Amino acid sequence: MMTEVVRTHNKSKALYERACNFLPEGVSSPARGPRNYKPYPIYMKRGRGSRIFDVDENAYVDFLMAFGPLILGHAPPKVIEAVNKAMQNGSMMGTAQEIDVEVAEKINRIVPNADLVRFANSGTEATMHAIRVARGYTRKKKILKFEGHFHGNHDYVLINVGPPAEALGSRINPTKIPNGPGIPEETLRNTIVIPWNDADLLEKTVKRHAKELAVVLTEPIMANCGHIGPNPGYLKAMRDITTENDVLLLFDEVITGFRLAPGGAQEYFGVDADLVTMAKAMGAGFPVAAFAGKREIMNTLVAKYGAPVHNSGTYNGNTLCMYAARAALNELTANDGAAYKHLHSIGNQMITGIRSILEKNKVQGIVQGIGPMFQLYFTKAKAIHDYREFDAAVDQAIFQRFATKLTENGVYISPSASESWFASTAHTDADAELALKAIDRSIRAISR
Repeated sequence: MMTEVVRTHNKSKALYERACNFLPEGVSSPARGPRNYKPYPIYMKRGRGSRIFDVDENAYVDFLMAFGPLILGHAPPKVIEAVNKAMQNGSMMGTAQEIDVEVAEKINRIVPNADLVRFANSGTEATMHAIRVARGYTRKKKILKFEGHFHGNHDYVLINVGPPAEALGSRINPTKIPNGPGIPEETLRNTIVIPWNDADLLEKTVKRHAKELAVVLTEPIMANCGHIGPNPGYLKAMRDITTENDVLLLFDEVITGFRLAPGGAQEYFGVDADLVTMAKAMGAGFPVAAFAGKREIMNTLVAKYGAPVHNSGTYNGNTLCMYAARAALNELTANDGAAYKHLHSIGNQMITGIRSILEKNKVQGIVQGIGPMFQLYFTKAKAIHDYREFDAAVDQAIFQRFATKLTENGVYISPSASESWFASTAHTDADAELALKAIDRSIRAISR
């Protein structure tokens, strides 16, 4: 039973003090640490279904869902059963396996343009290798990414991820700002950056650099700033522009993959990409990823077609992760799309409910989202279309106060306005009703 108000975090406080002796910022990833959670993070102990429990035994309705992977909720029975069975035969083989073939066949059937699939272990790896494939296929060096989009922790894409908007300069030729020290200046030369959701600027930029531009890389939904959807027709225009200029289009579906629809954003928006990356929801909590694409392009990995693009990894196709992925994808595609009907129903219930709460309490804010993924922005703006608008118009400090209060009221989300809320198949209508009551209390508390 979830307590209505969380009162103590004594064990979390003690763990944080202990952790700071051995882990940078006391955590294994900065999004989990004191940059977001003030004055220290809450340490979690276990999860079940839609609930997560901390070390002080406080319970929460979880809408963080591990930043997206837990599309089936915590400890989904079919996935856990599959992995337990696989473990009886060994945790990994490091060899060719039948399960690899089965999962690749499944992805091929449900994901558009996934003619050939190569497995990886994280979204970072998947995007890094997909970019290498694009360069190898086109024999061109440059890539184009968009301001505010996050594509993993490799140098070519850690540019203009989250700097102050006023530091970016011109929209036409933005200042290139690496995401912290350690990224060589020469790396920036082969990455072109422009604002998102501007089809005219994209067309002009691609035409200007077509002879040296290998690929345009995009999140189909900009999830690194909460939830910024594409303007009507924008993804279609992106597809047309890249095709006309002999440039590849890569959809980073690490977040949207298997979430909006079985075929991800390609299916949902009806736009075909040349290459696509997948992770998060694919493994329902296990560290597995993939990149896939049209056969001619992915054949650059195959030796018989010439000097191959290099890609390898000891943990690629890890046995346990493959069994988890097969079970997760089977669950998501069973019963004529029942999982997606539920995901969209819960998400839309939350989106509509939060909007009503904002209106009732006369609080300036908007909710942007599509069913299973959404975000609340405290802003005077009517809509947020790109990173510059997000940084300039969204009150991120108020959001952090709201998220902290919401945690006290028993609902767990990230305190960062740049993250998304995620619905899972484990969430119920009752969870949504309980969460909306907690949101109402929290908004009233910070508005006093």
